[in-house]
Amino acid sequence: MAKKEIHPLIDKEKQRIAKRYRNDNLRVSIISYIISAIFIFVLIYFDISQRFSMYLGSIFGPRVLIIFFYFLVLFLVYSIITFPLSYIQGYVFEHKYNFSTQNFKAWFIDWLKSLAVSFLLSLIIVEFIYFIISAAGGLWWFWLAVVMIIFSVIIANLFPILILPLFYKTSQITDEELIDEIYSLGKKAKLEIRGLYSINLSNKTKKANAAVVGLGNTKRILLGDNLLNKFEDDEILCALAHEITHYQEHHIWWLIIWQSVISLFLFFIFSKISPVIYSWAGFNDISEPGAFPLFIAIFLFLSLLIKPIGSAISRYYERRADLGALHLTNNPDAFIRLIAKFCNEQLSIAYPNRLVEWYSYSHPSPGKRISFAEAWKKNSLHKGVDFF
Repeated sequence: MAKKEIHPLIDKEKQRIAKRYRNDNLRVSIISYIISAIFIFVLIYFDISQRFSMYLGSIFGPRVLIIFFYFLVLFLVYSIITFPLSYIQGYVFEHKYNFSTQNFKAWFIDWLKSLAVSFLLSLIIVEFIYFIISAAGGLWWFWLAVVMIIFSVIIANLFPILILPLFYKTSQITDEELIDEIYSLGKKAKLEIRGLYSINLSNKTKKANAAVVGLGNTKRILLGDNLLNKFEDDEILCALAHEITHYQEHHIWWLIIWQSVISLFLFFIFSKISPVIYSWAGFNDISEPGAFPLFIAIFLFLSLLIKPIGSAISRYYERRADLGALHLTNNPDAFIRLIAKFCNEQLSIAYPNRLVEWYSYSHPSPGKRISFAEAWKKNSLHKGVDFF
């Protein structure tokens, strides 16, 4: 098989560095999975989880308090055990590859804030899991999926106003010329652009990004200040047009709907296989708090099995957004430069292994996005052509 020809805008030397960056992070991720598996095994095999749960039951009456303190201790122990990996991946590697702009103190404060937010959200989920399993009988899997869907909608709505400000500051874009071009783009898309902000990524990283976040009245488009400062206006407009298409076609809602279907399927399968697995592990019922590590193990295993479905759905909507960006800007050359710059500056693998891309990529690979834009450019005179 002939070797894939690298696009001339893709820096070959940075691709070699990108592979080292990917491999470094991959090794840490694999170690993290191994540590998680060992942690769960120890808790279950040596009966630590069950005995600790029973001990808490002898102290606290209400089940909600038992679950709270059980989860608090497990969360803190696991966070301490995995802290070195978080430090290596989030601080050491990001400095090694010249991305991070934070000193250790700033990074550590962010890690603590992230830990607190993760604990609070996870605790709410865990409490609901055990409440529903106890209250809903044989249909617990259905009602748990429903609650998870509702929770996802609430978090998506609140994220821009409650969680994001804990880590990043946002501000109005002040470049008048760029603002005029942005509103012209919105007019072309027949969309009134509201909630357009710059987000100060540069306080933490040299990476550039853009995103649509929120739902309803909290929906907004965020353009990273690194993107605004380091990219040309026509490239920024392509990035914005991509996000506008997400906004215009309600992709956040569609992703929530698809995730809802996947969650229903996942919990249904979980309900069918869990009795046998719980019995093997010595538990009588799924509602036992001490069996929580087993719940996590089964859930993560099933999530890894169905991950390609979520990845494929995400790639579809990203390709839709790319197509929308090309239609709105009619500037495939700027789009190609944008993707190539992202690839070079963020050390992305332009042409990953097809199996890896199929399994885990939420976006089409940079090489495929560039080829897509080149095909669009070549066929742009043909009306109604769809390149999916």
